[in-house]
Amino acid sequence: MTDFVLLTGFLGSGKTTLLVDFLRQAEAADTAVIVNEVGEIDIDGAVIAADTGGLPMALLANGCVCCSIANDLLYTVEALIATREASGAGPFRRIVLETSGVARPGPIIRALGELAPLGMRLSVVAACDASAGEFGKAAFETAMAQIAAAGTLVLTKLDMADGAGLAGRLAAINPLAAVVVEGDPARRALAAFTAEPAVGVPDVLVAGHPRISVMTARIGEAPLGAILEWLENLAGLAGDRLLRLKGVVRPSDVGRGVLLQAVGTAYSQPRAFDGPAAGLVIIAHDLGVEEIVAMQPDFPVTFESKTAGPFRAPAVQRLRAL
Repeated sequence: MTDFVLLTGFLGSGKTTLLVDFLRQAEAADTAVIVNEVGEIDIDGAVIAADTGGLPMALLANGCVCCSIANDLLYTVEALIATREASGAGPFRRIVLETSGVARPGPIIRALGELAPLGMRLSVVAACDASAGEFGKAAFETAMAQIAAAGTLVLTKLDMADGAGLAGRLAAINPLAAVVVEGDPARRALAAFTAEPAVGVPDVLVAGHPRISVMTARIGEAPLGAILEWLENLAGLAGDRLLRLKGVVRPSDVGRGVLLQAVGTAYSQPRAFDGPAAGLVIIAHDLGVEEIVAMQPDFPVTFESKTAGPFRAPAVQRLRAL
């Protein structure tokens, strides 16, 4: 199976350096790279090509892949695979898409849904600059969308700052992700691109930012169709405020667990899952449980939300729709 790795991270977060550090290693064999540059000059692509000669690489230029050139991405992936097959070589082990720093993962993942017949395994890696301060208002929504979407959060520029504090904040914003804190660039890059995705759902959830809500939703007696309808309504209510959703439910008409996942409002296909039903973890910004409960008051869902504001200790809030 080919892994499709979406490499994200805000402007200046060190994505290209992280990728080059990985591509220099033997474990990067059979890897193809797609670089998305917003500007007309392919700076990142030139850097990667210069440092990793001979690598299969493609460029998506002069546009952000999340909003204007999604069709080009699909064509590029298909062309890379076709060229590989025509060469007589085996399938790629992985394809890495390095996005621009202003791209949100959700729309990209939605576009990649058309490649489902190819059977690739999708993962999201986010580079996080340990030396950067708090994100300003203009960058907040994009940066939080990138962080919440990730299955692996990688602290970069650790030679310039101690990443311990940031690691804790990132884990609180996105408790579904593994956080890589590694000072050696080669080991850091290897961990970033070879880590196995987490399967379980954490029990202790405390949001690490006053505008972020991390909620656990436990769904009671309801058939799968009703659950999926409630999730669609949640996506419609929240829009861009919905950052991530993952968890296991046990529909009354299925008889086994069902794994549900979403990045932004892009839901993946539900699939059978025999692990424990731990509920759904929902990560959102500027969205509280009261608003979600009011959306569909008769739906059998219980929420637990742990938030940490700037002037108070973490508080637990529990609400149930009746």
